[in-house]
Amino acid sequence: MDSGLSSRERERQYYLNPFTNLPQREANPSLVVKRGKGVYVYDEDGREYLEGLSGLWCCSLGFSEERLAKVAFQQMRDLPYYHSFTGKISSVTVELAERL
Repeated sequence: MDSGLSSRERERQYYLNPFTNLPQREANPSLVVKRGKGVYVYDEDGREYLEGLSGLWCCSLGFSEERLAKVAFQQMRDLPYYHSFTGKISSVTVELAERL
């Protein structure tokens, strides 16, 4: 979607970040992250930042890991999600339980 506005301008119009201090919002704009590689993230201008929280602990193996992307893509094609209620379970859940 191209409105002619930057991501930062669109973020300010359409999104309110969690824990935002409203009086300080104008003086402290959000950092808009465009991509990640390994332990680094990059903003829209290409500046590099060391990401110390692993994307809030969701990317502990780093960003843009090709091996993980390939197996995740395959799993999403096969069965992206399935519950384990009412006597049902996915085969990949059984495999993970066995490994753990």
